[in-house]
Amino acid sequence: MEFAAQDIRIRDHAFRLAYANAFPSEAQPAYWASLWPSSLALAEHLLTTDPLNGKQVLEIGCGCGLAGIAAGRQGAEVTVTDLEPNALSLAADNWQRNDLAPLSLTPLDWREPDIDTRFDLILGADILYHPPDFPDLVRSLNHLLEAGGSLIISEPGRPQARDFFSRMLQAGFRVDSAHYPVSLHGEEFEITVSEFQ
Repeated sequence: MEFAAQDIRIRDHAFRLAYANAFPSEAQPAYWASLWPSSLALAEHLLTTDPLNGKQVLEIGCGCGLAGIAAGRQGAEVTVTDLEPNALSLAADNWQRNDLAPLSLTPLDWREPDIDTRFDLILGADILYHPPDFPDLVRSLNHLLEAGGSLIISEPGRPQARDFFSRMLQAGFRVDSAHYPVSLHGEEFEITVSEFQ
């Protein structure tokens, strides 16, 4: 699958990304290939908060890689992961387009994470769509987060996300949320970005 690189701007930051020009459809169901509103909101959140110099950051479900690239711009050492090999290839290309290199790119199934490192920060954009995965996701996050670390999740307000939030609160996390208006493909969205600690 080939994509033309496009220039996007988030606040005063310019990015060059290759991604699909429309949201997935039945004819083209490659979810990993799209730029999602949740990814834009998560990148904006990262770019408007404190620098991440030297922080170990894990991006899960990277898709085209924007959130991880934003974290890299903020000085983080980013490990980029996805279960889909094509997403990792696209993310690697997009990191190069932005004159950055992630610490590593690796396949990751959050049901059985095969990573020994613990991370200061874990990022996920629009990953809360399949409730049967939530128990494994919460368990994996507890395993992968450094003590005192944070998880930042962005999502478009899907009802099933409430189940994930409830599970995280039951696991002892606190949550703070902010809302970001986003425009993409001629549509307007309000995305919730939530930080769990």
